[in-house]
Amino acid sequence: MMELLRSSSHSDRQVSHGFQAPLVDSGSRGRPNYNITREQLTFLKSCGFTTKVMAEVMNVSVRTIKRRIRKFQLGRSYADLTDAALDDLVQQTVVGNDLIGPESVRASLRSQGINIQRRRVRDSMIRINPSSAAFRALSNRPQRRSYQVAGPNSLWHLDGNHKLIRWRIVIHGAVDGFSRLILFLQASNNNRSSTVLSAFVRAIARYGPPSRVRTDRGGENNSVCAMMNIFRGHDRGSALRGRSTHNQRIERLWRDLWRGMTNVYYDLFHFLESEGIIDADNEMHIWALHYVYLPRINRDLQGFIGTWNHHGLRTEHHLTPTQSFVRGYLQQQRRQTTAMQDMFGTAQGRHSSTTTVVPQEEAPATSDLESARRTGTSTSGTNDQLLDWPERVTVPPVDCAVPEELMDQITAQFDPLGGDRADYGLHILTRLILFLESAAVV
Repeated sequence: MMELLRSSSHSDRQVSHGFQAPLVDSGSRGRPNYNITREQLTFLKSCGFTTKVMAEVMNVSVRTIKRRIRKFQLGRSYADLTDAALDDLVQQTVVGNDLIGPESVRASLRSQGINIQRRRVRDSMIRINPSSAAFRALSNRPQRRSYQVAGPNSLWHLDGNHKLIRWRIVIHGAVDGFSRLILFLQASNNNRSSTVLSAFVRAIARYGPPSRVRTDRGGENNSVCAMMNIFRGHDRGSALRGRSTHNQRIERLWRDLWRGMTNVYYDLFHFLESEGIIDADNEMHIWALHYVYLPRINRDLQGFIGTWNHHGLRTEHHLTPTQSFVRGYLQQQRRQTTAMQDMFGTAQGRHSSTTTVVPQEEAPATSDLESARRTGTSTSGTNDQLLDWPERVTVPPVDCAVPEELMDQITAQFDPLGGDRADYGLHILTRLILFLESAAVV
């Protein structure tokens, strides 16, 4: 995404901030033409921008954008699917989760490159399960507090979700505070600092480094906070640590993730216990559960990321998180903030760990620092101090030794992502447990 943003932002015209399509001389009489390329429009359309928003981003008129779209033959086209084919796609997306609404389903299809009219998706969901529509209508809409961040990558929110901790599964995630773009979600069988750091580094490679991060005081965040303190510098609030209740963006995401998918696995694992299929105190059962369901959970987490990042946000004029992230970068690229300097290469010595110049508009406000003190948030500190936080939630390792030759047989015979999705992996799990019991694995 970073390379696409940079390639879409080349401009020779100087404006106060943001992108401006350059003018080129056509060689004939009349005013110069805007140099808007097919690649730029293709990228913006792939993000789902309307012609009006594309015109705002490129600082040209809507008519200019429409002319270029006609010239390059980039008009919007909906997928040509029958109602039966659409119902199958919607059924695969919902997979028995009554909490998923039509907008989430439409966003999930859009993330797969399938563009369907909103009306058709709603009609399909009513055909598939009319009672779930009534159930969602009775659900309470959460009240949202006002929240503002300077721009994309100004502040990332990190946290761990422990809804599946009974079965020794932790989901770590991060979200961009400005756009609410999900940066990563990863299910693991541990709560180690190295696991969080690996996911954090992969997110940086894709979206660029943040100016600051906000986490709770759990020891699993130590490595990320130490890295930010080294990379961005001390005494500027590079790593903000406080209570989870004040980590608003990511805490709000956990509620949406519960409705989107984790409730399904929570209920499924409780069902497996109630039916005597697994015992949460049996190490071999937990090993088998992880083998089958960690890949499935991570697959569904990636699907949730695609759905979330492509669904419209009511509080953002129905822009998606991806659109807000891209538009924020293109409109703010000339502002002297750390995130903009990193993306467009205008900083000098921005990687110094000893002396850090904080752009004025991005520096934490006095009221924010006072609020941080009241809530117990740490806004600075040395690496030794950052690494002093102990792990508050420790996930015991699975004490089940599977010999290497037996592991080769398991990988050959049991595909954790195989089978019908409607089966929820039950057939694979029961077969695997029987196989391990026959091999006397303990």
